[in-house]
Amino acid sequence: MDGRQNTLVKSLQFQLSASISIAVTVVALIASVFSYWWSFNEAIELQDEQLRRLSSLVNDQRISQITPAKPIYKSSVDPESDFIVQWLDSSSSQQKFEIPGLPHNLPDGLQTQTVNGVGWRLLIEKQEDGTRSLVAQQTEVRDEIARISALNTLIPLLILIPILSLLIAYLIRQVFLPLKKMSAQLNNKNNQDLQPLPQQNLANEIAPFVTAINHLLDRVRHSMMLQRQFVRDAAHELRSPLTAISLQAERLIDANGNPDIQPRLINLHKATERTRILIEQLLTMARVQEEHSANKTIISVKALLREVVEDLLPLANFKSIDLSVDGDDIEINSQSIDLHILIKNLIENAIRYTPNQGKVEIFIIKNDGYVELIVKDSGPGIPEDEMQRVFDPFYRVLGNNEPGSGLGLSIVKTIANRLGLGLKMYNNSNESGSGLSIRVSFKTNPI
Repeated sequence: MDGRQNTLVKSLQFQLSASISIAVTVVALIASVFSYWWSFNEAIELQDEQLRRLSSLVNDQRISQITPAKPIYKSSVDPESDFIVQWLDSSSSQQKFEIPGLPHNLPDGLQTQTVNGVGWRLLIEKQEDGTRSLVAQQTEVRDEIARISALNTLIPLLILIPILSLLIAYLIRQVFLPLKKMSAQLNNKNNQDLQPLPQQNLANEIAPFVTAINHLLDRVRHSMMLQRQFVRDAAHELRSPLTAISLQAERLIDANGNPDIQPRLINLHKATERTRILIEQLLTMARVQEEHSANKTIISVKALLREVVEDLLPLANFKSIDLSVDGDDIEINSQSIDLHILIKNLIENAIRYTPNQGKVEIFIIKNDGYVELIVKDSGPGIPEDEMQRVFDPFYRVLGNNEPGSGLGLSIVKTIANRLGLGLKMYNNSNESGSGLSIRVSFKTNPI
């Protein structure tokens, strides 16, 4: 829970939504207070206008006598909201007043008086004959009516506050969608994909950020190109001398029969052979990692396997390994050079790690919409906890004395990712030494 709270606090989208929502709420509350005050005063003024109209009505009708025990106007809603109308003159006694204790010497006009602990809003007007009329209403009733009216004006505003907060959060979420899409694009890029991000239809605030990312990707791409160029040039420079050293070591082994020197020459030959293989694999890795847009062509899987098997047959014969291909020919649409390198590395890896007089089987299996190429050997297999690590460059399983560089399966993984092929490795059974199978899945050529 704490982790999610920290994530929300650090979220720019959350901070922006919360800040604007708080600002809207504060402004709305201030507006509510002002609206309440204004509506309350308007309601009071409206009730004062009612007093004026009632007084004018009384004077226009020339009402000469009003029963003191009963008001001239009675509300149909609340008895306490009655209007009291009376004549004020020097001959009137206090006992006749509807409001006992009301003084005679009240000035004309609108005024508020407290009589016997009760607040009254009074309107006193002088008539042409010298008499004065009084129209009154309790202030408590007037204030309650004004408060209800003012509160009714606040209801729409209070309802709008949560609606506006939700709308603000939604709009901010929509504004941040391009950033989320950009983040998804960056996450979906593989290690070799350093193409720039699209810059069309970007907001002015986001465009410089995307431009900076593209410049960074361009610098990384240039740096990787220089690195690969260095590896390729170094490998080319080392390949010829190593080949010469390897040949000289072979001749010395054949020509020298000294039992003391012979083992050393054999070790020298093995070391140069391992280094030569490493150089070849480095050149291959540098080539497959280069960005290129080779056109795909229709490839016969069995014809491609025939070429690879012919290249690797001497190695298989040297170890007396039974190398077989099973399955019908299938045509696929792919890049022939990359696919040739991938298949050759898989089969060569299987041959190298299969013991003498073992077996390497290659199966072509066609399913709905895709083809599976399975290379199965009878070697020692790979522990389950090392299945994923063997695809890392230069990683080799411990306890293996076969010459190699640890780049073969890394090259396979790189090509598979670039061509969009499925790649899965598994042991043939749970028993140790049951062999290993690697399955490559790719779509068939659409007809």
